Amino acid sequence: MSLSHILRERGLVHQYSSETLEVITDGEKRTVYLGIDPSADSLHVGNLVGLLVLRRFLEDGHRVVILTGGGTGMIGDPGGKSEERNLLDEETITHNTEAVAKQIRQVFGSSDFIEVNNAEWLSKLKLLPFLRDIGKHFTVNAMIKKDIVKNRLDAESPISFTEFSYSLLQGYDFLHLNQEHGVDVQVGGSDQWSNILAGVEFIRRKEGKEVFALTWPLIVNKSTGKKFGKSEQGAIWLDPKKTSPYQFFQFFLNVEDDAIEELLLKLTLLPYHEVESIMTAHRASPGTRTAQKELARAVTTLVHGGESAENAASVSAMLFGERSLAEVSKEARALLAEEAPSTGIKLGKSIIDVLVESGLASSKREARQFIEDGAITLGSTVVQDLERVLEESDFESGLALVRRGKKNVAVLVLE
Repeated sequence: MSLSHILRERGLVHQYSSETLEVITDGEKRTVYLGIDPSADSLHVGNLVGLLVLRRFLEDGHRVVILTGGGTGMIGDPGGKSEERNLLDEETITHNTEAVAKQIRQVFGSSDFIEVNNAEWLSKLKLLPFLRDIGKHFTVNAMIKKDIVKNRLDAESPISFTEFSYSLLQGYDFLHLNQEHGVDVQVGGSDQWSNILAGVEFIRRKEGKEVFALTWPLIVNKSTGKKFGKSEQGAIWLDPKKTSPYQFFQFFLNVEDDAIEELLLKLTLLPYHEVESIMTAHRASPGTRTAQKELARAVTTLVHGGESAENAASVSAMLFGERSLAEVSKEARALLAEEAPSTGIKLGKSIIDVLVESGLASSKREARQFIEDGAITLGSTVVQDLERVLEESDFESGLALVRRGKKNVAVLVLE
């Protein structure tokens, strides 16, 4: 199956500068580059789309160059910003660059790509030669018509000359990589189209060469209109110290039904026919959240590895009453105690006091009512005795689960 077919069927093509997509993807093998912004020491889930596009280019025999913007990162792309960003120092950018490169290797499942940092050449530029040899190929008329600049101007939000010059530097990056590594395709999200296209035109005018641009559509949260990758708690990071594998798994487990097929296609390596089968099963029984579970497992495995994905899945299954504590690994039980709301409990404590202390009931009266209604489960057993106390047999490796209904659960830690 051709690369163009794969990219199209998965919804990964937005715009391209060639007459046909096949010119870029299916003919001669290309050298493709993606620029990564090193403004943080971790990528977030929104970056996965681009990395998986590049992984598919790699697997199809093309060469891939990852450019971390150590130079342009000190300036900042005005696109998608309502105001000027804080500029980062060299030490911070170097740290961020190294951290991000490690994450890219994990997602690629390979180190078979070229890593470059544009600080290496941009820091050596001299102003007058740059303005004479590079600046003359860019017109202010065209630059102020770009959406990323026009939107800021229309909103009367200040844009400095520093940010305004970003597209010149990005165009120069393309030229440098073309000369040094034979790069002939730049890829990026749809919001980067005008910057990438400016580089294509710049190389055509300056060198008389044909190079290409390719972008993918951004994933947008349909309920908020924001770029995918944000939650109520903030960005969902690839760094496990910023977003734990369990939290990462939960983010995808809670994806809305109307987004699930798009995410399965764009954020996983599952074959297209397998995605179709998952969606068929999901539509037949949406309440089981089959598709969300498959998505969460696949993306967590991609980013954090199979063991972390399995442990996160086990914790979720325990919390939703699908698996017992005895059925999962000790690592999953440890993760449960770490990630889920927990309460320290001593043996002999009454179930009524446990419900109040764990927050599953607001008072002893309410706790009694829940028990009488059959709403309380300890482990896999419905509690019916108002005088019930906790016994050693209720615990597995010092842990027990108590539930109120299906959605409210607390972890009890034996003290």
